[in-house]
Amino acid sequence: MRYTIILLTFFLFTVRMGFAQQDVADKVRLANEYYQSKEFEKAAPLYFEIYEATTAKIYFSYFINCKIELAQYDDAEKEIKKQMRKDKADLSYAVDLGYLYKKRDLPDKAKKEFEEAIENIKNQTQVYNLSNAFINRQEYDYAEECYRIGKKITGKSFLNEFANLYSMQRKYPEMINAYLDILEEDSKNLDLVQNRLQYFISNEQTSEFSDILRISLLKRVQKDDHPIGYNQMLVWLYMQEKDFRGAFIQAKAIDKRVNGAGQNIIELAENAVANGDYDTALDAYKYVIDKGRTAAYYISASVGRLRVYYEKVISNQKVTEEEAQQLEAEYLAVFNGIGIGKNTAQSVIDLAHLQAFYLNKPDDAIKLLEQVIAIKGLSYNIIASCKIELGDVYLAKGDIWEAALIYGQAEKENKENAAGDDAKLRKAKLAYFANDFLWARAQFDALKASTSKEVANDALFYAMLIKDNTEEDSLMIPMKLFAKADLLIFRKKYTSALTTLDTLLTMHAGHTLTDEAYLRKSEIYKTIGDYEQSKTYLLKIITEWSWDILADVAVYKLAVLYDEHLENKDEAAEYYKKLMIEYPNSIYVTEARKRFRQLRDGIN
Repeated sequence: MRYTIILLTFFLFTVRMGFAQQDVADKVRLANEYYQSKEFEKAAPLYFEIYEATTAKIYFSYFINCKIELAQYDDAEKEIKKQMRKDKADLSYAVDLGYLYKKRDLPDKAKKEFEEAIENIKNQTQVYNLSNAFINRQEYDYAEECYRIGKKITGKSFLNEFANLYSMQRKYPEMINAYLDILEEDSKNLDLVQNRLQYFISNEQTSEFSDILRISLLKRVQKDDHPIGYNQMLVWLYMQEKDFRGAFIQAKAIDKRVNGAGQNIIELAENAVANGDYDTALDAYKYVIDKGRTAAYYISASVGRLRVYYEKVISNQKVTEEEAQQLEAEYLAVFNGIGIGKNTAQSVIDLAHLQAFYLNKPDDAIKLLEQVIAIKGLSYNIIASCKIELGDVYLAKGDIWEAALIYGQAEKENKENAAGDDAKLRKAKLAYFANDFLWARAQFDALKASTSKEVANDALFYAMLIKDNTEEDSLMIPMKLFAKADLLIFRKKYTSALTTLDTLLTMHAGHTLTDEAYLRKSEIYKTIGDYEQSKTYLLKIITEWSWDILADVAVYKLAVLYDEHLENKDEAAEYYKKLMIEYPNSIYVTEARKRFRQLRDGIN
């Protein structure tokens, strides 16, 4: 029975508390509504009731605000002084009183209240209460003085509080120094400091904040025995700015100081490659390689360095035979040192591609790829990539049937993943090259639903290409010429491809494939570095086929050509603008708008 009474009592108390909390919440909502609508006479008594019920000082401050708005200064002063007598330890009421005096144009009395309150600080609680009250009244200088007095009294640094206070005032140098002092206190605060500063870096309109932070850090790292956190902060900052060279310099300093294995350097190199800074990536990988063959990341660095060389050469629009031969020599030297195995499988695939498509050594490429396929324990992704590359090499060699067999194997072994769709796409393209357009179109139609965006986009393009250019043409001679040109382009037989496209344009003038042929010629000339000719064929599409589906593509590609290769930013801006105005539904509009704004700002 007694136990039941206790439970019932607790239940009734809980219910009563719940109703009380709901009542306060309702009053807060109503008071805020009155305050926002400037009905201060109604808001004032509500805020005072809420303050008495909760003792939350913010509601008392709102109560005083209402009294000031109503010009009831004497009532406000009387109530503040009453609260000051009730709780002499709470110095924050003096801030309300000083604020009231300032509103009554009594600055001397306000100053006296503020200064006396600060002089009476005795403990940390009073520091926080008083400084928060000053901040709420936007008296930032007095809040700062509170922290300074608090530091003397308690020995606490109050660095977080200083930093937050400076951030409210946009005093960036002072704020940054406070955060760096936090880092100096304890290197474990690195994530905290980075997260706090990230907001300002992400939201700055210019580089002003980043410049101040960088200069502050550089000054500090010049001092002897500086915390390693400063170097880590510089690495982080340079990475934010995509300045991988600067990040590498600081990362090296950290690695040497802690006698590291180079893992952070490897990660930095990978980021540099992803952003096209191949030179920094090469230096970063070399730094790790120079640690010696017994170093933990020696193989990773060696393979990574090969990949950078590969990307650097392949990304070049016109790869010379000498460049390809030098790259091949780099690969063979590394393989001679560390062998061919699981760790180097992707590098072997890259070398095979180089040999088949840039050095005309398809047989050497085939031997390498078959050697990789024979390695036990490879992931299905690597095996699939290897087989698809092997099919590509056979196709480049001209052996269509062997290529079809290899693609078929890769598709069968990867039915449940993206590699299977990629292999199926290659089979469909092979049928397209072989002029089996109906079967190829059926495969492309099926692949439009692929989970791989790249595969789906390719499939959609070829399905539409075949549909638009074969349904009303039983002989399909223009389509066959176009597919032949595409195969020659795939095999990098550019001269023969141009000849084939010229045949199509001459023998079938005005055919619906004309704009496609112009686009292919433009892409070939761009690949071999003849940008003027590339421009010529894009202009033909824009002027002669402005009504057709490729017009927006041509406008965008011409803008990029002016932007990146012809070094005419004014013309680039004009064509980006043309795309936005004349082809607002183009998939390129978003990127065009971004590039146009960048150019516009630069031109202006």
